Amino acid sequence: MTMTTEQMVIELKSVTYDLISLLERETQGLRKLEIAEYEQFVSEKSALSMQYEQLVVKLRARGSELRQLAEDDKAELRDLQAEFQQAARRNMTALQAAKATNERMVNAIVRAVNDKAKEDCTTYNRSGQTGKASLGGYGRPTSKPGTSYSVNETL
Repeated sequence: MTMTTEQMVIELKSVTYDLISLLERETQGLRKLEIAEYEQFVSEKSALSMQYEQLVVKLRARGSELRQLAEDDKAELRDLQAEFQQAARRNMTALQAAKATNERMVNAIVRAVNDKAKEDCTTYNRSGQTGKASLGGYGRPTSKPGTSYSVNETL
């Protein structure tokens, strides 16, 4: 069954309201979302975005019919599109901030692990001298003169 332009506009409004609501919920909850919840947001956002895009493409092909819509409907669509753009920008900003925070945390953890590994790991070269290992044991360890110790076990 083919939808009329009016039905498509109503559907577009509904999808846009749902998408705005989802973006706002994701933006609000971004700091406390669990991975499963975030994946659910991504899945819903993807489905709604595809539906939104399909409706917009179909409606653009009906430009002459859209121009015949009531002025109130046109104004509501323009306002709704502006609201959607603002919600999308807020969501994108929050996602970029979360990504930057995660990258900083991961980099701090990697640096701490590398620093700890360099402190605690001693290697030996062919001549028996000790050195600090580089990350993952690759590369050239820095050599320092070896020291020999003996323990007198006689009391």
